[in-house]
Amino acid sequence: MISCLMGPPGSGKTTMVVKTALKYPVHVVDIDRKMNQMVEFKPLIDTGKVTYWELSETINEDKLAGRLTSLLAEKDKQRANQAPLGWTKICRYTDTWEKDPLLQKAGTVLWDSYTISAVHLKAHMQFISGKSKLVWEAWSAWDQMWQETTNILIDYVNSTATDGCNIIKDGELKGLCEHRNPPKDLVLTIHERVSEKPGDKTKTVIIKHDEKGQRQKDYIGQMDVKIAGSIDGAFGLKFGAWFTDVYALRVDVDKKTGIPKWICRVHPDSQRDLRCSAKQQFDANHNLVSEFEPDYAKIFGIKKGGIVASPLR
Repeated sequence: MISCLMGPPGSGKTTMVVKTALKYPVHVVDIDRKMNQMVEFKPLIDTGKVTYWELSETINEDKLAGRLTSLLAEKDKQRANQAPLGWTKICRYTDTWEKDPLLQKAGTVLWDSYTISAVHLKAHMQFISGKSKLVWEAWSAWDQMWQETTNILIDYVNSTATDGCNIIKDGELKGLCEHRNPPKDLVLTIHERVSEKPGDKTKTVIIKHDEKGQRQKDYIGQMDVKIAGSIDGAFGLKFGAWFTDVYALRVDVDKKTGIPKWICRVHPDSQRDLRCSAKQQFDANHNLVSEFEPDYAKIFGIKKGGIVASPLR
């Protein structure tokens, strides 16, 4: 399973994977730097069911007092004084995956999160270009980098521990490769942003060019509102094409009691392009069940202790 969980902060994305993954151990690529602060996860970490690698670098290596000055400086002086190290450290870490014992033993790899990874990549690109904003040419490189990054992560889990592994089909090592490592699930987390797209009620598109000759589009009429991934640019809208499963998590709060209820939606709604590889489930009235508790076993109808996990009621 190649899965992406999208939702606002606090919607339970990390918790869903750490506590309900279909394959253990879970190895967390902790870009958000929060695993060692999560008391709820400590028992799982202590027993080895969950391992993690934490990014130690900040977004920018300059001292905070000087950042505003460089951001607002003249166009040719906007470059940070020191090169940001976050994206470089992330890339060097992924280069070690085929020899990392924690990655080799993992059943699920959780990349948490693409949102903060994007901040590191943008800081890296801004330093290279010497600009505080990405120009048109940089946006093309930005989109390509996200496509290539996603493909590299998927290629790794699809090849299990190392390239050319074979899955054992029988015996006590059934389901493992010849290196005794499991085929892996990949889960990425991403936050949400609101985006607009032309729809049936968009009447006119006006194309013009700015002073630099770059083409701009102005739309007249009503646009369709979409909920995209929180990565800027086109990739935030099309990222779902790379995944077998894309779920949206949210929290509903009972107005009377104030008690929160965490919900995972697995099928498309009017604003999100979701998908689910699990067998469809139907309620007593033969209606498709699209919302579950944030639990992979319930979404996939996998038995727990001889009982089939039921969908959200």
